[in-house]
Amino acid sequence: MPDKNVAIIAGGIAGLATASNLLDEADSRNLDIRVTILEKDHAPGGNLRTLAEGPWQLEWGPNGFLDNEPATLRLVEKLGITGRLQRSSDVTRHRFLLVNGRLVEIPTSPGAFVTSALLPARAKLRMAGELLIPRRKDLGLAADRPETDETVFEFGCRRLGREFAEVMLDPMVKGIFGGDARQLSLAAAFPRMVELEQQYGGLFRAMIALARQRKNKTDAGPSGVLHSFTGGMQTLVSAAVARLEQDPRCHLVCGAAIGSVAYREGSWFIEGSGFDPEPYDAVINAAPAHAASGQLQALDPDLAGLLAEIPFAPMAVIALGFEQQRIQHDLQGFGLLIPTREKRDLLGALWTSSIFPGRAPEGMALIRCMAGGAANPQVMALEDGELVNLALAELRPLLGIQGPPALARVIRHPRAIAQYTRGHPARLKAIFARCAARPGLYLTGSSYAGISVNSCCKEAETLAARVADDLAAGREEVATPLASTTEEDR
Repeated sequence: MPDKNVAIIAGGIAGLATASNLLDEADSRNLDIRVTILEKDHAPGGNLRTLAEGPWQLEWGPNGFLDNEPATLRLVEKLGITGRLQRSSDVTRHRFLLVNGRLVEIPTSPGAFVTSALLPARAKLRMAGELLIPRRKDLGLAADRPETDETVFEFGCRRLGREFAEVMLDPMVKGIFGGDARQLSLAAAFPRMVELEQQYGGLFRAMIALARQRKNKTDAGPSGVLHSFTGGMQTLVSAAVARLEQDPRCHLVCGAAIGSVAYREGSWFIEGSGFDPEPYDAVINAAPAHAASGQLQALDPDLAGLLAEIPFAPMAVIALGFEQQRIQHDLQGFGLLIPTREKRDLLGALWTSSIFPGRAPEGMALIRCMAGGAANPQVMALEDGELVNLALAELRPLLGIQGPPALARVIRHPRAIAQYTRGHPARLKAIFARCAARPGLYLTGSSYAGISVNSCCKEAETLAARVADDLAAGREEVATPLASTTEEDR
C-alpha cells in the first residue's frame, strides 16, 4: 500500500490536470502516493469533447483556449502535444455585434472606434468622461463586505455609461458566461477589472500605463491568441488520460456513481457504486458545485448549502453546416454576439470553420450558435428541430443564408456554466473556510474561481502543490465536528 492514497472525484480537465500535477509533485517530494480518479460518465473529459459528424468536427464544450496562461502551456508540453497545437486564423480579430438589427464590426483601435457606428456620439462622449470618474474606495472588499459587491453591468454604467454597458458589456458576458451582466459579480467574474481600477484609478488610465509598460518591455509575454488542437479540444483530454494510464500510481474508474463523502476513524471514504470502497488520506472534489453539494450533504450540510447556492446557466449549442456559396456573408471573422436589448433568442454565433481549419469539409462553412443562458432559459424547452428553426430564422437575414443546412446538430447543456452572481466572493470565502476545517477535503473546478480551461489548469497546479505539501507534512487529518454555520463563517 502507498503511504498516501488520494481520490479525485470527476475526470474533467480540472480533475485530470490536478491528478497529473499531483503525481509530478509527489515525484519532486519523494512521496509514495496513489491517485484514484472516479468519473461518473463512460469516458473522462467532462464537457471537453470533440464530436465527428462525418467530415464535420464539432466541439461539445469549449471551442479553444487563449495561449496567455503558462499553466495550460506547461500541461500541453508535459503531455507531448505541443506539436498538435492549432492557432486560430488571423480573421478572428474581426468580431461583430448586432446593433439596431444589423451587424457592426467591433473596432480594434481608438481611431476606428471614434468613427464606428457601434455607439452614438453621446455614448462615446460619456465613455471619454471615464477619465474623470473617481475610483471606488471600497472596491476589492467583496469577499469581506458582500454589500460592496458590484455587478458587471453596474461597473460598466458607472465607469463608461449605460449604452456602453448595454451594447458591449452585456453581449461580452453572454459570450463568456452565457450570463446576465446585471447579475454577475465583477470581482468574481472579472477580477482584473477590479485590480485595474484599484491600481490605476480607471480603465483608460490603466490602458495608457500598460501600453507604456509593454513598449518598454523587451519580453512581451504570451500573445493571448485563441488555440485548439488538430483533432479538436478532446486532444487535451486524450493525452492527459494516456499519460495517467501509463502511470502505475494512477487508477481511472469510469461509470462511478458517487453517493456521498464521509470521514471516519481518521480516513476519508467515498460511498457509491461502480468502484471499490477504500480509505483515502485526501479527497479532491472536482465535480460541478451542484453535484459536489449532494455528495457532501451528509458530511457538512452547511457546506452543501453554500455549494447549492451557485447557479448554473443552461445552454443549447446549435451546429449548422452550409455550402459556402449559399451564404452571402464572407464569414471572415470570429462571429457575432447579440446584446439583450436586441430582443433575440440567440446569444450569438461563432464562425467555427473560419476560426480553425479542418472543422468543415472543403467548400462548406460551420456555424456554432448559442441559445439559452441565464437570461433566456425558456428556450431549452424547445425541441431540437425548433431550436434549429429558431437559429435559422435569426441568422438567415443577417448572413444571407439560402436553402436548408447540410448539417444540423443540437447539443444540450442543462447546467452549462457556473454563474458567479453577486455575493460569489463572500460565498467562496465561506466555502473554503469550511473545507479548511476538514483537513484532507479540497474543491476545484470551474464552479469557483474561473470557468475557462486556462483557469482549471492554473488551479490544478496550485492545488496539486498544496495537497502534496499537506500530505508530505503529515498533516493530521481529523475532521472536527462542526456546529452550524456562524455569522463569522459567512
